[in-house]
Amino acid sequence: MRATEPDVAGMDNKRQFKRTRFASRVKVDHPRHGSAVFTTGDVSDGGVYIERGAFDLDVGDVVEVQVQGLPMEAPVVRMLVVRSDASGFGLRYAV
Repeated sequence: MRATEPDVAGMDNKRQFKRTRFASRVKVDHPRHGSAVFTTGDVSDGGVYIERGAFDLDVGDVVEVQVQGLPMEAPVVRMLVVRSDASGFGLRYAV
C-alpha cells in the first residue's frame, strides 16, 4: 500500500509506507564515528527518520540502531542510510 502525503512545498510525496510522527531516543552505532544518541522524527514499516545529532551519516552507511528508555532492552536493528537532508537522515531496515 502506498501513502501519499504533501511535502513542505505542497507537492505530493509518494512513499511506500505511511509515516507516523514519533519522537524517541535511539542509540546509533556507526563503524567509524562510534555511538551517539539521536532523536527520531517519524517511523514507518520501512524505516525511521532521525534528526541530526552528534555526527553526520552518509547515504550508504550501515548503522545499528536501538531504541532507548524502554522498560526492557530493545533489539538492535541494522539500518541503511538512504537519505540525508538539512534536518536529518532517512534510515531503512537492512537485511
